Amino acid sequence: MRKSIFSYVVFILVIFLVSSVYMISGNVFGQSENNNIEDNKPNILVIMGDDFGFSDLGVFGSEISTPILDQLAKEGKILTNYYTHPVCSPARSTFLTGVDNHIAGIGTMFENIAPNQVNKTGYETFITDRVVTVAELLRDAGYDTLMSGKWHLSGKGYHEGTGPADRGFDQSFTLLESGANHFTYGPYYPGGVTTFIDNGKIVEKPNSTQFSNEFYTYKMIDFIKKSQENNKPFFGYLAYQVAHTPFQAPQEYIQKYHGVYNAGWDKIREQRFEKQKELGIWPTNMTLPKSYPTFPDWNTLSEDEQKQRSQIFAAHAGMIEDMDYNVGKLIQFLKDTNEYENTLIMFTSDNGGSEPSDSPVVIAALEGANDEELEKFKAAGFSEAFDAIGGKDSYWGYGWQGAVMSNTPHSGVKSTMFNGGLKSPFVIKEPHATNTPELDIVKEFVHVSDMSPTFLEYANTNHPGSEYNGKQISPMMGKSIKPLLEDKGEKIHLDDEIISAEMFGNRAVFMGDWKARYNIFPLGDGQWKLFNLKKDIREAIDLSKEYPDILEKMVSAYYEYAQNVGIIEPKYSEQQKQGVINMLAATNQTEFTGLPMERLLAGYPAEP
Repeated sequence: MRKSIFSYVVFILVIFLVSSVYMISGNVFGQSENNNIEDNKPNILVIMGDDFGFSDLGVFGSEISTPILDQLAKEGKILTNYYTHPVCSPARSTFLTGVDNHIAGIGTMFENIAPNQVNKTGYETFITDRVVTVAELLRDAGYDTLMSGKWHLSGKGYHEGTGPADRGFDQSFTLLESGANHFTYGPYYPGGVTTFIDNGKIVEKPNSTQFSNEFYTYKMIDFIKKSQENNKPFFGYLAYQVAHTPFQAPQEYIQKYHGVYNAGWDKIREQRFEKQKELGIWPTNMTLPKSYPTFPDWNTLSEDEQKQRSQIFAAHAGMIEDMDYNVGKLIQFLKDTNEYENTLIMFTSDNGGSEPSDSPVVIAALEGANDEELEKFKAAGFSEAFDAIGGKDSYWGYGWQGAVMSNTPHSGVKSTMFNGGLKSPFVIKEPHATNTPELDIVKEFVHVSDMSPTFLEYANTNHPGSEYNGKQISPMMGKSIKPLLEDKGEKIHLDDEIISAEMFGNRAVFMGDWKARYNIFPLGDGQWKLFNLKKDIREAIDLSKEYPDILEKMVSAYYEYAQNVGIIEPKYSEQQKQGVINMLAATNQTEFTGLPMERLLAGYPAEP
């Protein structure tokens, strides 16, 4: 009897010792106490920039210092053929659902909706229950879901049931509108408003001395700290206001770039393109395409205008470097808490380089602000002084010229169907990735609708299909790019697959190397054009007459798409037309010099 008891005790001790050694060794060899219990699912951290041009990161050719994101790229990959939508809220709706923006309810932005689209299905201008967000699905799959920053999916003001807390986020502090002053969190154009919502409750704007980058970063860090107590994986969506107008930054960052842009936009564009070739983004024998739209030579500007524009570019660069620095704080926090290795981290932007305007007064005209609102905005501290550039009272943007420079080497800007509006920088690090000796570049076509399917696959969970919580929803339209990231497949979208898009009456269709584009005046002539992007990234050589069958196939697919998603062609008001005229006049661009804009805009957008 004693022998059997002794044997039993020895057996228990052995089991205890083996278990202890196993647990200790788990910690020694990289398994932290904070590891997720949900089958070791990875954390997912999305860092969303705002209005970043294709070349606005160091790892995409920029002179702007972004060492944190550059290092992230060295541990992961960059995607150089990632396509998004050309403006904020439509792009974000597709990003977070994997479904076309019209189906999601944001067929256009509430700021620019045409009278004939108001109150129409697909043009609610806020996210609807026809779609389910990736945050809702990840929350159901055992994730803590966290958001800090710009939301822009609730329409004008706040529509009940459309905020982050309503659409899957456990913890959130967000700006509902398109942007805000980065220092004061007030409106950034006359007639504008800012609404902040904290875990589903509308609150006063932040009473903070922190610049927006720092404020949103620390919010996310606080959310992750709380999440770690739950011992669950997290999905974090950190959506910065940067690099959206107004171009503001802490002075130490602006001063760092003082004089850097004195060479002018053409020279900076050349330098960025050469660096892109060195990085392997483009062939070494490739020639920089001529910019479109084209502008006066930098040297024809007065000395004062050169000085002013150079400083505005410096403020733009400063806000981006400051964002990168704050991303570094978050990454260091993840490392300090042993979460970094098991976290999928990605950075991209909602769309390409910023709106083609210099001044908030021009934006106000486009948004329909009245004279009283203009005067109120100016009285609140608005300053156009050189010494104020980049500060809290300065609201400058960089116009078409700066946007084209940001989008090097692509044509066009935000809001257009040129690639400059559609292509954003994209950096992604997979869980447990390591440094690579050379930059790993993925050049295959990837679409914004592919993001939610990708996150779901990494989380080992599925989309419910056509029904969620008893409601009919749209199935996802994108595809997971996980096989592409793991080098298990050459392409996600085959060469004969057609993907279509529409915004503000402008249209784009993609099929392999082909792109069909239709831009209404003043961005185009209202005619379909066909381009081979592999040979013509400027989108300058129209091949529609040489390949009519290809164009016909793509255009036919577009009209089928338009019917399926419920596109309503916009018919803009006279006030909206005048806003376009004012914006064009303010850019001083040469493309439209001498055109009778009032006559051409009379039927804007006129059908061909």
